[in-house]
Amino acid sequence: MRGLSVHQAPPLQIIALYFSTACVFWFLSSLLELFLFFKRELNLPLLVYSHVVGFALITMFGALFQMLPVVASAVISEPLKKAIPIYLALLLSSLLFLGGFLLKNENLLLFGATLLMLSIISAVFLMLYYLLPKKSFVPAVRGFKFSFLFLLVATLSGYLFLTLKEPLFFKIHYSFMLWGWIGGLIASVSFQVIELFYTTPPYPKFFAWHFHILVFFFLLFSLLGASFPYRLPLSILYIVYALTTVYLLLKSKRRVLEYTPKFWLLGMGLLLLASIFFVFGEFLAFLVSFVLFFSSIILGMMQRIVPFLVWFHLSGFGLKDAPLIFEIIPPRRQAITFYSFLTLCLSIPFALISTDFLIVSIILHLFTASVLLFNVLGSIGIYLKYVKQGL
Repeated sequence: MRGLSVHQAPPLQIIALYFSTACVFWFLSSLLELFLFFKRELNLPLLVYSHVVGFALITMFGALFQMLPVVASAVISEPLKKAIPIYLALLLSSLLFLGGFLLKNENLLLFGATLLMLSIISAVFLMLYYLLPKKSFVPAVRGFKFSFLFLLVATLSGYLFLTLKEPLFFKIHYSFMLWGWIGGLIASVSFQVIELFYTTPPYPKFFAWHFHILVFFFLLFSLLGASFPYRLPLSILYIVYALTTVYLLLKSKRRVLEYTPKFWLLGMGLLLLASIFFVFGEFLAFLVSFVLFFSSIILGMMQRIVPFLVWFHLSGFGLKDAPLIFEIIPPRRQAITFYSFLTLCLSIPFALISTDFLIVSIILHLFTASVLLFNVLGSIGIYLKYVKQGL
């Protein structure tokens, strides 16, 4: 946020709308998970897509409205007028798409998928319109550009799989969605915020600048075959990234009580597991580990970004008694989120071994989602309280 005034920054309403909706999606998804468990009708594809589309995708687009002007100097003109239609399109299409899954209605599923594809493409083209002319002066900017490319490939291949039922398209879809879009975007963000937020040494310059190019070629290579050697380069790349991130975080000079670095460390541990499971072809274990990986990062960053922006906007408008960041979401509440999520992660192996233990994981899932929702809505409520007082 350096060098950016409150009048130049995107409105807080964008982050508030996107992030709160994503948290509601996660909460409702965990409730649905509990409901389906008792009905003995657990639907893993539905739950995964609910988390990836309803939680991760909406969160990431909301964050990009904030990050593109700050990191890439790609200032989107009249951002609120552009963010709201994209938000509504993503919300409606996601609900229709997930409704088709839930009701096992092929027509509704295809209709929702068509709208979701068009919504994603529209959002990507809007952001690329402002981003592509900007020079990639830092690795994060180049990473954003590649990540949007990965998302387009993942979206189109997913739609082709739904319509043509060709297994190759599904492989392309999940590979580019998880490793490319989600993993690539998280790496892009980390190249910027790890050093800035936590006062660490920078990532090795060559590695950060060429990371996304390597992801692209290793993704293509992994699609050439199903055996161990084809998956190995991509797995090694992300293992090196995870270990480098852990090393930098352990070198942090920032010694304050906050839990965001712990979420990053946990996330990197989960990414290591996902990379190992991926290379050995353990798809279910890979998928669960990867979902937990990006959930950990989003949990940490969301509880850092929202209170920071609330403080930034209130203090930027000249409010002398604006609450501090750690008063908006106190460390104790961050700790509850972290340890509940950590316990959830530790419970998953037992749930995969014994279905009798699955209810424990589902309750922990619901509790974590509830605490996150409370923390985010509470932060937004603090801002609205001051606004109503005539700020």
